[in-house]
This record gives sequence, C-alpha cells and structure tokens, in this order.
Amino acid sequence: MCGDGANDCNALKTADTGISLSTSEASIAAPFTSKIQDISCIPVLLREGRSALTTSFQIFKYMGLYAMIQFMTVVILYQIGSNLSDFEFLWEDLAMAVPICFVMGATPPSDSLSKLLPEHSLLGLPTIISVLGSTAI
Repeated sequence: MCGDGANDCNALKTADTGISLSTSEASIAAPFTSKIQDISCIPVLLREGRSALTTSFQIFKYMGLYAMIQFMTVVILYQIGSNLSDFEFLWEDLAMAVPICFVMGATPPSDSLSKLLPEHSLLGLPTIISVLGSTAI
C-alpha cells in the first residue's frame, strides 16, 4: 500500500508493506517512508526485502548444517574416546561460523527482481529437506 496523506494511515498500518510517499502524518504510520514522491521506490524495497529474507534463510540453513556437523564430530570423537576442548570449540566457531555469516549478511541485493518468491516458512519442508539432505551427504 502506498499513501501520502492522513486518510491513508490505517491502510498503511495494516498493509503487508506500507510505504508513505510524504513526510506528513502518514510517514509516522507507515513502516517505510520514501523521499521520492512516486512509486519508483517499490522495486528497490522489494529487492531489499527479498534479499534480507533470502539471506536469513541461507544463514539459518548454514547454521543448522553447521550444528549438525558439530554434533557428528562430537559423536565420532566420543566413539574413539576423545573430545574437543571448550577453547577448540570456540576457535572453530570463530573461524568457521562468524566470517561466513558476516559475508552472507553483507551481500547486496540483486539488480533485478526474480519471478520466484522466497520461501514463506523458516521451518518449511524445503528448508528442512535442504539441511537434512546436506547433512546426509
């Protein structure tokens, strides 16, 4: 929903994505405010939103797979009567998880919008199958 006046406030509040095209009272009610007075900001907002959503899903998948790998590492080490120390776990996390998550989060959005929508549920079947399939491999 795009609006530029006081009569749009309720619609901007209840819309999935409310964009105020002015700096009046509508900008207080809307989650997003554009300094541009036309709807050319919508593709930019959609690209940024889809990029943020896709990045969140990818980081969730990576961290799920990373946790499964750590679990399997501990199970295998217990089988041979060994274990990693807390300090080794810390360095493993700092060296493997933090840099990759930072790089994933710093990736800019695509220049064009895809016709495919991002996934809707974090615990949906495609996400779970992706993590479990990667773990099995």
